[in-house]
Amino acid sequence: MNIQEIQGFLHEQKLDGWLMADFHARNSVAIDMLSLPSHLTRRFFYYIPAIGDPTLLVHNIEKAKFGHVPGKQIPFSSYTVLEQSVATILSGAKQIAMEYSPLGRLPYVGLVDAGTIEFVRGLGKEIVSSADLVANFQARLTVEQMASHRIAARNLIEVKNKAFGLIRDSLAASRQITEWDVCAFMLELFEKLDMVTDAGPNCSLGANAGNPHYEPTPQKSQIIKKNDLVLLDIWAKLKTDKAVYADITWMGFAGAASAMPAEWVRRFSAIRDARDRAVAFLRENIDKRTVFGYEVDDATREVIVAAGLGSYFTHRTGHSIHTATHGPGPNIDNLETEDRRKLQKGHLFSVEPGVYFDDCGFRTEIDVLIGHDGVEVTTLPLQTEITALF
Repeated sequence: MNIQEIQGFLHEQKLDGWLMADFHARNSVAIDMLSLPSHLTRRFFYYIPAIGDPTLLVHNIEKAKFGHVPGKQIPFSSYTVLEQSVATILSGAKQIAMEYSPLGRLPYVGLVDAGTIEFVRGLGKEIVSSADLVANFQARLTVEQMASHRIAARNLIEVKNKAFGLIRDSLAASRQITEWDVCAFMLELFEKLDMVTDAGPNCSLGANAGNPHYEPTPQKSQIIKKNDLVLLDIWAKLKTDKAVYADITWMGFAGAASAMPAEWVRRFSAIRDARDRAVAFLRENIDKRTVFGYEVDDATREVIVAAGLGSYFTHRTGHSIHTATHGPGPNIDNLETEDRRKLQKGHLFSVEPGVYFDDCGFRTEIDVLIGHDGVEVTTLPLQTEITALF
């Protein structure tokens, strides 16, 4: 955490400071920014003013856990001393950033409880969301992280190819294979590629693909048959410090292209065109003006709506990707939330439009990096049509 860089950002945004407040490690932004343990049992406040040294308000019994945190420490035991100390460190400040989401529209940063917000407002302070601070200082990738992501992306394409090959070879040899068998195979490949995942990966057939969060298990898994629609959702990262995930979804057809239903082709074409529109929108605008996550979602969704499938696209277009599959940066979303965070260099996110029906589901997913040379799709090649396995 670079205090001077944060203070420079506060100055640019005309903010008097950034106040991080937490209880029981519920404010993940504060915990990550300050590199704190997840086991905390008392409140703390950490204030970074636009000018001057930071100040930490920490309970007497937890001081040892904060020894590495820069700035002045003020210990407390009673809530009255805590409240007086907050008032003191904020004296002179008017506009303060906190992990707060106006109207709850962006709950990813709405991490401070309403009572604490009321208390700080009661001191005469105007509170604004720290969303762009978080996006700038917590979500942007380093050059090394970008490299780790690109390797992961290439590996996932290899895993996808081999998983489709396993399905094709098994069916050709009349060997039974299930969704779970494919998932277990992909996990074995992760290990061989020195990769790790937090969950999954996923292989979904037909109606199961119509459930975006379906997860097969050894006990509950469908047998893959000829002419089945197959969805592979694969995410993993390298087993190195601060490595970044890659995340892809590909569609396959366990038959010949000539046997593929025309309606399936139409539905996939719609989400493919929507995905490509998202990338084109980014490339058209990213170097000309500030672009927000919600705008990219709108551009994507318009294509699917125009195809008459809008009511079947039931989730956001994409999510931030970082050292966790779902990272702390801007999401591509104006459906589930209104993400008005700025897309900046170093931000990585998925673009994954999908349409879902009772009997089948369709999704395509790529990863997009706002890199030093512009907008980069890192998970190439792009899928342009459902992959026929025969």
